[in-house]
Formats: sequence, structure tokens, C-alpha cells
Amino acid sequence: MEPPGPQAPTATGPASPILLPTATPTPLPTDTPTPTPTPYVVVESGLVNLRSGPGPEYPLVAQLGPGIPVAIVGQNPEGTWYQICCVNGESVWVAENHVRVVNDTRQVALVLADPPPTATPTPTATDTPTITPTPTATPYPFAVAEGPLFFPSNNPWLTIWVKVFVPNPGGDIPLPGYHLDVKFRNRDFNSSFESRPNTKGEEPSFDHFEYSVPPGTASGNRVPFNYKYEFKPPDPRSLDPTSTDSPLKLIDGYWQIYLTDGAGNQLSAPIEFNTLLGNPNLEVYVAWARIR
Repeated sequence: MEPPGPQAPTATGPASPILLPTATPTPLPTDTPTPTPTPYVVVESGLVNLRSGPGPEYPLVAQLGPGIPVAIVGQNPEGTWYQICCVNGESVWVAENHVRVVNDTRQVALVLADPPPTATPTPTATDTPTITPTPTATPYPFAVAEGPLFFPSNNPWLTIWVKVFVPNPGGDIPLPGYHLDVKFRNRDFNSSFESRPNTKGEEPSFDHFEYSVPPGTASGNRVPFNYKYEFKPPDPRSLDPTSTDSPLKLIDGYWQIYLTDGAGNQLSAPIEFNTLLGNPNLEVYVAWARIR
């Protein structure tokens, strides 16, 4: 019996492909953007001019007082003026070096303002006479709300209590950063007013009210204030050992006072009074209210 010969290979179909799972990409976490705080300006003290464009050559449209935040909405390419909104419903411009800026301004949009208005040429004068109108004085931003009130005192010096505030139905709001300009002239008819510094040391008005005397039945004339002025004249004997005059002799005359900002700009009409010898009223009280 013959051994079996080699067997022919059995035909098979093509091999089935092996399916591999497809990797699904995992999404990366997205950072939630942090909102950028809105930048704004605040006036520290006094009044700051607001103009229709970024420069002193643009018309003055308003003034901004202290403690009022106003949002920054634009800036000039140099970064020296900010466009703020809104004042009386309009966008206006303020100089960067006149205000305190709060929050980052790097994302503030650049604004290219229109050129300032061109001055109208002055017509050539003719022989026809013209009447020049009398200029109208700009009203002061502060007006007397109470006073001057005068109180007798046994002290041989002058004391002035001042209240600087914004009227408010819920309670008057004290205004910080203001000063008193005080001038004096003696009773001589030919004398002129000269400055008299605060001998207690000059400090601006503060942001809260205090009272001139403690409460109580014996408190006397008790008034709220946030600025105090004193003028203590020197003892005449320190100037002349043979003198028999009292310190009151050196304030025998007339006074003039008015409110100013930190730059010395006059903000109220002047008030005058006297401390002539024999006048016992050496304490004065004035309350000035911000009216514009």
C-alpha cells in the first residue's frame, strides 16, 4: 500500500480585518474669563475742570468735585487725558494728572478726538463806538448755609469753627480737603488786609463732624464742625518787656474770611467781622454748603 501523497492546500477566503477602537479626544478644560474691573477717576479735593476734548484748548463744559467716581470710557493716544462718562448725560475729558485713577486702564479704548474749535477772527475795529458789556461774575460753588454766628469767649484769641458739607435729606455729608483763607487789618483807617496763618497748625477739613463743646446742660454754644481755625496773638511783653498791653490789643481790628480748595482757589464770597477791643465775641461759626 502506497503512502499518501502530499495533499493540495485547501483554498480559503481573504482574512477578515481586525477592527480596533478609535480613540476619542478628551476636551481640554476652558478657563472662565475673569471680568476686568471698570476703571474710574476720583477727584481728591477741590474742583477739576472737565472739557469737551483732550486738552486745555477745548471748551470748559463742567467741573467735578471730590469723592464722585466717574467711569473711564476712553483715553487719548498719549494717555494724558481720559474720556469719562457721564457728566450731565455727556462724555467729557479730564486731565490724567488732576485725578486719582482706580483700576487698570491698559484695556481702555484709544479715542481720536475732533480738533478743537477754531477761534473766530476778531473783526477789524471801526470808528463806530461799541458798548462793552460788563462781564458776569462766575457764581461760587459754596454758599453760607448758617452764620456767621458770634459767641462770647474769655480766651485772648480768635477761634473760627467751620462746617463744610453737601446738604442731604438723610443728613448733611461732610466734605474733606478744604481750607479757610483768613486776613486781618488793624483799626487804623489806612491799614490793609494781611494774611493770618492758623496758629494751631493748618489742616484741611476732615470727613466727619465733631462738636465745638461736649454735650450737656453746661455745653453752651455747641455747633458741628469739620474745620477749626485759631489765631493766638503773641504776648506783647515778648516783643516789648515794658509793654502793658494784653494780647487782645494785637487783634484790635477787622477780619475777612472765605473758603478755598487745596490750591488756594476762592470758593465762597468773603465774610467780614471785627474783634475790636471791648467786643467779647471771639468765637465765630460759619457753615458753607456746596450748591453746585
